[in-house]
Amino acid sequence: MSDPIYTEIIIDEARNAQNEGILENPDISQHDANPMCGDSITLQMKVNDDTISDIKWHGNGCTICKACTSVLTQLIKGKDLTYAKNLKKEEILSELGLEHLIRQSPVRIKCALLSLKTLKLGLYTYLAKKIENSTSFDNLKEEASKLY
Repeated sequence: MSDPIYTEIIIDEARNAQNEGILENPDISQHDANPMCGDSITLQMKVNDDTISDIKWHGNGCTICKACTSVLTQLIKGKDLTYAKNLKKEEILSELGLEHLIRQSPVRIKCALLSLKTLKLGLYTYLAKKIENSTSFDNLKEEASKLY
């Protein structure tokens, strides 16, 4: 791996990936893949009082995908859904020193951001289901406000 984007930080994070595994009975389970390179991940979360109390991920991906997924799970574990929903790509990339990746290797940016895309899909699906299951208009307004 002589590619300059494979820094020691990225390699170490991928080799020692945090929160890798499978959750039993997750409140959120979202899968997504990058057909261009074959990266494929599933994020699973437990939600208690609008807080991500636990998060796990599993799948196959390149070093960048694994490192970024590990970092993402560390950033949002224990945080509320609003924080997770508003997480920006720059926050994940800067944790690993990958800010230059957008300019240097635009193809690899999809690897780096697959977990963020998967997270957002899962959160919006979860919040939409909560709205569907809401029984009062006040609850509906409150849940809808979390989407924006």
